[in-house]
Amino acid sequence: MRTLAASVILVLGLIPVFVRTTAQEAPKSKTQGQFLIASRDLGDPFFRESVVLMLPIKEEGLLVGVIVNKPTKVLLRDAFPDSPALEKVEAKAYFGGPVDMGVGARSAIFRSKTPPKNATLVFEDVYVSFDAETIAGLAADPKQASTLRVFLGRAQWAPAQLENEVARGAWHNAPATTDSIFGTFPEVLWRTLIDRAEPKPVVQSPRRSLPLGNLLMPSTSRPAD
Repeated sequence: MRTLAASVILVLGLIPVFVRTTAQEAPKSKTQGQFLIASRDLGDPFFRESVVLMLPIKEEGLLVGVIVNKPTKVLLRDAFPDSPALEKVEAKAYFGGPVDMGVGARSAIFRSKTPPKNATLVFEDVYVSFDAETIAGLAADPKQASTLRVFLGRAQWAPAQLENEVARGAWHNAPATTDSIFGTFPEVLWRTLIDRAEPKPVVQSPRRSLPLGNLLMPSTSRPAD
């Protein structure tokens, strides 16, 4: 009963107040992002070893997120074929999740010092946008390259569905950080976080016991004169 109650609290914690932030509406307080970390036993081929950033987006009562640690081989210029400014951009898109995986279903997570248009605050200075023109403009800006992730597809659950998965131990919850989202080596993110959330048991080698005679042997050192 305690496990189920804890899972309900966790899921409810992933349902923030959904407020669209515009350029005229600076955030009044710092927010906290949330990761879902796939457990070691989660065998779903789409979500295995995934780290999902939950988004403050409500679509028909669904909880929405994007997988942040799985880059694809799709170049951004191929994801935005109508954007000539991206022709020389070598960055690649990320696999955001199994829902709407077509090239046309794009989203972006990025950092911005000021609230941008066509974007929603996720936490701190991290925003999400689903606007193709906005995303293409960000991708073409070299200054934005290190703090931008473009995603194909997304993850989504009905609240009861996610509650059941958490209750079964399929997911762990952890605070999201900007360093984790925009790190240089996203492929190691899941391993780093799962080792914290679900530590492996430490296997200790048995100690070798000394013979009783050795323990009782008198000291051979001579006392000082």
